[in-house]
Amino acid sequence: MSTLSRLIRRLSQGASAFGGRLRRDQRGAIAVQFALLAIPLSVLVFALVDLGRIGLQRRQMQDALDAATLMAARSTATTDAELEAIGDPAFVAEIAGLNLGLTASNASFKNGATNHVIGTASGTLKPIIANLWTGANFDVVATSDVVRSSKDLEVAVVLDITGSMSGSRITDLKTASSDLVDIIVRDVQAPFYSKVAIVPYSVGVNVGSYADVARGPVPARVISGVTKANQAVVTSNGHGFITGDQISFSGVVGMTALNGKTYNVKSVTTNTFTIDANTSNTNAYSSGGLATCERSTNPGCKVLAFTSASGTAEERDLSTCVSERTGANAYTDVAPSTALVGTNYPTTKDDSNSANPCPTATITPLSSDKTALKSQINALAVGGSTAGQIGFAWGWYMVSPSFGYMWPNASQRPAAYLTKDLMKVVVLMTDGAFNTPYCNGVIARDAGSGSGSNADHINCNATNGDPFSQTKKMCDEMKKTKYGLTIYTVGFDVNDADAKSMLQYCASKAENVFFPATGSELKTTFKSIAQEISALRIAK
Repeated sequence: MSTLSRLIRRLSQGASAFGGRLRRDQRGAIAVQFALLAIPLSVLVFALVDLGRIGLQRRQMQDALDAATLMAARSTATTDAELEAIGDPAFVAEIAGLNLGLTASNASFKNGATNHVIGTASGTLKPIIANLWTGANFDVVATSDVVRSSKDLEVAVVLDITGSMSGSRITDLKTASSDLVDIIVRDVQAPFYSKVAIVPYSVGVNVGSYADVARGPVPARVISGVTKANQAVVTSNGHGFITGDQISFSGVVGMTALNGKTYNVKSVTTNTFTIDANTSNTNAYSSGGLATCERSTNPGCKVLAFTSASGTAEERDLSTCVSERTGANAYTDVAPSTALVGTNYPTTKDDSNSANPCPTATITPLSSDKTALKSQINALAVGGSTAGQIGFAWGWYMVSPSFGYMWPNASQRPAAYLTKDLMKVVVLMTDGAFNTPYCNGVIARDAGSGSGSNADHINCNATNGDPFSQTKKMCDEMKKTKYGLTIYTVGFDVNDADAKSMLQYCASKAENVFFPATGSELKTTFKSIAQEISALRIAK
């Protein structure tokens, strides 16, 4: 029987006995009887003060114990002694400012069942009223059972770093994202690992040193012959160059005069192309050499020449950013070796006051290095328009085993879908409308407001259509059970109806979509998502 139950029983028995004696005593006046009866009743009422104190202080002690046990469970501690070393100071710190009035309070922490951490706390409380008839103190006890994660975690976090995220918004996002990393990535990566990938996006996704693998390298074709002629003919099987391309040469043996120079392609066949070079008086071609595409009207070369939506002739440099994949595999996660993703030729010159460059922040493959992940997050810089459909696609690619061969380290490569005890998660965050679709690697003519002027857009409509429709098609594929993906979506102060609809559509379930309106709410949202993903919870 609990202390509270014993106290109530004693008081009730005392009041009942006293009332019985009054009923048997017929000699006193009624008024005297009521006056005497009021004494034990008053004691009973005032004793409720003790009951209230016990209940309040037990709840406070329970909250302090829960917080300390969660801290112990998140730590690297594995033995009872290590858990005690983390949990006990945390408990003392939690109760320090509560003025509980407890004496001899203490807590202990130990391993329970598999992946459980058990915290217990006890203390004594000196009664105020009840000590009029008993000198005994009340015992106050609390227990907390925290379940550690029992799954491997692969989590891709897709972050909006567009121009509208400037000021306090990007600061809040950095804090929220860092908190998420701290919760999800455990210090001990055994028996279960936990990894996070970061995908910043704006006008595109900067894949950095992985660009050649993802969207293909600049075409550089092996040559096997060059004629001595005015308008030399170069042999290169299946070269793929077109009339008007500009080609540079390197590594040519014999006809070395070609090396380091750029020439125009005048005509082509399947295995040859003619250049505007007079090689009549040069040494004969001997062997070797590469022909590299410097400029073309087709995407893929170092420079893309195109006509803008306003009718002007434009040239853009190839970047390490990427755009959408097109064709039959536009909305799949097949490897780039099967279907390359799109090139990206962003606006880098501010000729029209609408520069929209490739973001400097690059992707980070799956990692359990919290320091490196948070360093990447803290270095994020804002700018550019919103190609959220590309960001979301790369959120998928980062946890896709099909893309694993791109990453140099085995620890960065995602495990197979539906692996036992594995949870794959994509978290998509945006603060507004997706307005930046592509055609041939340049922002399309029918792009939305905020993506630049007609002079910045190419004179063709988006190959894959509206960015929101693209994203929904991607979500349809991602939600198939054969992948086993969990999708969370976060709309930060989003007012655009289409953006809200897309975020609701893409989340795995209704409970997985969030619309925080303030920086504080954004931090709470990311923390809630992280705690749900990590499955660190109080069992009882």
